[in-house]
Amino acid sequence: MFRIAAFIFAGITVLEALFIEQIPFFKKRYLTGKMLRSFGFMMTGICAWAATGTSSYAALMLGGLLLGAVGDFFLDYKEQKYFLWGALFFGAGHILYILNFVTNFSQAMFVAPYLKQILGICAVMVVMSAVVVLLNKIRFPGKFKWMIPYALVLLVSFIVSFARGMILFTDGIYPLSFCLIGASALFIASDTALAINRFGTPPHEFFVGFTARLINLAYFPAQALFALSILFFN
Repeated sequence: MFRIAAFIFAGITVLEALFIEQIPFFKKRYLTGKMLRSFGFMMTGICAWAATGTSSYAALMLGGLLLGAVGDFFLDYKEQKYFLWGALFFGAGHILYILNFVTNFSQAMFVAPYLKQILGICAVMVVMSAVVVLLNKIRFPGKFKWMIPYALVLLVSFIVSFARGMILFTDGIYPLSFCLIGASALFIASDTALAINRFGTPPHEFFVGFTARLINLAYFPAQALFALSILFFN
């Protein structure tokens, strides 16, 4: 029952990400809609944990999800006056994700098959991130310079989760690998869109609306996939 509930809540989270901003009530109450979506991925994780039992993987994943939900609140509370607090909670959540993907698997991350290919893909992502920063003139002025260490933590989190997902894929552990690869790709897309929208000067006005939409479209499914990964961890 809890296993089915986890998939249901994950589906609800994705549907909310797609359509909730089209509902007039939530257009006027953006933070309420955002927290409702956060509730969706939190319930996905809790149901997945209930279906599989206690484990270090589940504990760290639920901790990361909870910190992300708190970060969601502070990012937009009182018109973003506590934005940096939100980034702090997100950074702490990503640190838990990093610990999870490094420590809770029997196979070491840096001796696996296709390691060169995995690291090559990650290197390409690093270069692409640098290009995005330059093209969109992303700057973190004043107190927002604290976003720079957050961006580095996010990049490490992406590399670790993506690499772990690729290793699992080469081992034939497809559901868990799909969750990690999909979540890491969506997370980097969401936070890149946030950086462009909040701190950048995009080269064309199209990117302003596109990034504003992409932030939530990518972020909430990413968290739902991380939550679902608890179901497939053995």
